[in-house]
Amino acid sequence: MIHTIKETVFTYPQRLQDDWAKGKKEWLPLDLFVPTETDEHSHPYFGEYFALSEYRKQGWLGTAFYALGNWEPNNPMYTEGRVLIAQYIDPNKLSLFKGLRTGLTSGEPDLFLYKPDSSLLFVVVKKENEYLSDAELICLSNIKSVLECDVEIAYLAEEKNNYKPKSYDIKVVQFPNPLGV
Repeated sequence: MIHTIKETVFTYPQRLQDDWAKGKKEWLPLDLFVPTETDEHSHPYFGEYFALSEYRKQGWLGTAFYALGNWEPNNPMYTEGRVLIAQYIDPNKLSLFKGLRTGLTSGEPDLFLYKPDSSLLFVVVKKENEYLSDAELICLSNIKSVLECDVEIAYLAEEKNNYKPKSYDIKVVQFPNPLGV
């Protein structure tokens, strides 16, 4: 089955990104987990946190620091995200997913989001001059097929730019009751 993903576009004022680069993050919700390590490398995380703040306006909660795989198991930045993954994703499906992705080291989405009603969403975030990789599309396909979670691609455009959302097709395999799950 083919699943089409149309980009969700969020616009931001350039001054917000400039402020972020200077360490000014007052626009973020106070209860949002932002590792202190992002202060050392703040510029790369602007997109993830801006998108996360936009999704929170839609009722989503979540994190930019999680791991579906077994990489960086002792990195404290990922502890909260690992707990959320364990809380919301069926362990048998997660085990199947990890097995499928053994040896793959790239492509995981930037955000893991959830709602109190147990809705789950994985989001790849792109900004201007960034392109979706084959590894990201494959991982989105794996997530949709095995974990049976929703997936999205968020594109961040500076306010002054007129951006037309793109659509992407991913293959979704429907498993007949995988591993008895």
